[in-house]
Amino acid sequence: MKKLPLYLAYTLAISSVLTVIGALMRILHIGGTFSTFFLAFSVISPIIFIILIIFMAIRLYKKTDETKNAKLQKEIAKLQLNSIRSQLNPHFLFNALSGIQNLINKNEIDNANKYLSKFARLTRNVLDDKEQISLAQEKTLLDDYLQMEQLRFGFSYEIKTDDNLDLQNIEIPSMLLQPFVENSVKHGIASKTTEGNIEIAFSRHGNNLLLRVADNGKGFDADKKHEGLGLSLSKNRISLLNSIYKETPFSLAINSSSTGSEINLTLTDWL
Repeated sequence: MKKLPLYLAYTLAISSVLTVIGALMRILHIGGTFSTFFLAFSVISPIIFIILIIFMAIRLYKKTDETKNAKLQKEIAKLQLNSIRSQLNPHFLFNALSGIQNLINKNEIDNANKYLSKFARLTRNVLDDKEQISLAQEKTLLDDYLQMEQLRFGFSYEIKTDDNLDLQNIEIPSMLLQPFVENSVKHGIASKTTEGNIEIAFSRHGNNLLLRVADNGKGFDADKKHEGLGLSLSKNRISLLNSIYKETPFSLAINSSSTGSEINLTLTDWL
């Protein structure tokens, strides 16, 4: 059944109130006796009660409608997030397989075997369909990935964590940092080999969780849209996360120059 427009429901309710008031005014104006007035009021009071119920129903209708819309928008955003994750996973796996092929082509069999061993564990984590993982799990995932890529490029890296962060119990969306770290490797320090360096930090700023990825690579123009697929998908993902976690928004800041790049991702009031 088609719902009554909200503005029309309000109009009908107000019109009913005015009608009741007009009836009472006419009774008083024609000088009716107290008993006549009491009789009229006893007839009209149920109508007033019904009108009050109508007002309450309108308010409930509006609130329920807004709740349904908000819930629907959240479900849509979750579906879109799953879609982005389904694109990120094959993108990551393809790049990892390319790394194995590269080592085999260079006849670095020992490194290729080490790469495969880490790749197997990393694949299990990547394909595990969890919406959120702990900071400890995110750190392990990043360690595995960076140790894999070290076998190819020889760079150094460090992951720093604040002592006041409970890595086991603080959770974040899965694979939140991995695409940014992958971008630092592929488009930042890959060509610098042993001189390349990546620094990742998990820190606490008040109630905010700050995630930072920095490298000393060649940098890129942050204003131009030529970044890799993983970085582009991650930006879209953060926009969708903000539509779900409205009370704890995600803020992304990207700075890049010829001496390196830095990405800061702030999870507001996350802690």
